[in-house]
Amino acid sequence: MKRIGLSIILLSLYIAAPGNTEPPPATYREAVQRQLQNKFNENDIVSFVYQVYSMYDRHAPVDRFLALLASRNLEMRFPEATLRSHADFKRWYAEVGKAIASNTHTLESVKVTILGGGRYQADIVGTWQAESRKGEYIVFKFRQRWTLLDGPGKKPIIQGYTVEAAD
Repeated sequence: MKRIGLSIILLSLYIAAPGNTEPPPATYREAVQRQLQNKFNENDIVSFVYQVYSMYDRHAPVDRFLALLASRNLEMRFPEATLRSHADFKRWYAEVGKAIASNTHTLESVKVTILGGGRYQADIVGTWQAESRKGEYIVFKFRQRWTLLDGPGKKPIIQGYTVEAAD
């Protein structure tokens, strides 16, 4: 209890300290406005991106992914296939599971743009490493762009997903 009281006192001293009376910069005000106008903020989207890659790395059951994919107007472009439905994703995911024994995704960057109107974009750069069921080691440096929408629950849903090789 003493620690909480001390923290409150220190915070109040900082807020009341001279030199902290200037108005917040425009970038701060814009960020707050985006948070008020949208269901998700940049941190929510970044967290969601990492959760999805964690699911891929752990070979999560396909139904967990389907709950995160739009049921209409879905378009997922991978180098080997374009998926436009949950059924397409199920087939693709099963094929990947047959070919890949283990994999990891290491993300270098995730840049989020709040498009407004319940739409978001995530631009991602990373590396996928895998071992095939035949024992082959695979490395693929990728660039991805996801288009996300407000979901009915506490997570966004993926509507667009494009994968390409990165330099």
